[in-house]
Amino acid sequence: MPSLVDAIVRVIHDSADCCTYSDYGDCGFEVCEDCYGDKHENDNCVLLEGLSEAKSLALVAETKTFIFTRDLKRCPTFNKLKTLLLNEYWCLAPGFSALTCILKHTPVLEKLTLQLFLKGHKHEVEMKGRYISMQKSAAISEYLKTVEVKCKAVSPNVVKVLKFLCTFGIYFCV
Repeated sequence: MPSLVDAIVRVIHDSADCCTYSDYGDCGFEVCEDCYGDKHENDNCVLLEGLSEAKSLALVAETKTFIFTRDLKRCPTFNKLKTLLLNEYWCLAPGFSALTCILKHTPVLEKLTLQLFLKGHKHEVEMKGRYISMQKSAAISEYLKTVEVKCKAVSPNVVKVLKFLCTFGIYFCV
């Protein structure tokens, strides 16, 4: 979709794209089509490739949805993406692998928003983060100016996300 400017993609748990054995899309059974896809398909991304030309993008998925997990294994570069919104799905995978991958593939990203609250709830806490100039990481966009984290409350999972972002030189205030 080369003329795509803005996109909001929401993949819900009721989709056929889920595995009953794993919450993160890697159940360990290489024959599992839900986690690994059909071995006879080509090596292209299913969804992210089509979104890779967007300038503004919101990616929202529920925990047992794997289309993004599979796509991240062949993640395209989002060369035009300046604004990105991600929900908690992107911060749940062990080692923040999904979030790390998407950040590494967004070289001109200027604003990142993480919505870390359950569907149907509204955020009550909003934190704005920014780079500390001497600690910028080469792993993410040099243009990233704003990181917002929105949550219902500062839970242990939110603290883990904030600490992870600090490893990239991004620090927050409430």
